Amino acid sequence: MYRGSCSCHTIQFEIDHIGELDADDETLTHSDTSKFSVTVEKEKLVIDGAPSSLAALHQANGETHHVCNVCGSVIFVEHSPRKVVVEVTFSGHDALAEPHRQFML
Repeated sequence: MYRGSCSCHTIQFEIDHIGELDADDETLTHSDTSKFSVTVEKEKLVIDGAPSSLAALHQANGETHHVCNVCGSVIFVEHSPRKVVVEVTFSGHDALAEPHRQFML
């Protein structure tokens, strides 16, 4: 699960799965301690927040920056109608939420 939010946490978002072609192995192995940007299909991005808290700023280069109306944080950048760039943090897998301790000394 990959998650993120604006600075004030008014808007939260998540991406359930990032494919191998969307992020390389080194990025994924370091992702549980730092954020990283990834380009995904717009349909994979799930946003949780009031619709009035999300604004769209259209840039001259054709990009659309979607920002929080409360704190101004950039939520995602839309490069085309189907692709967005979003900064996420790896928050763990749903399975085995607790550490798996098979051997105890």
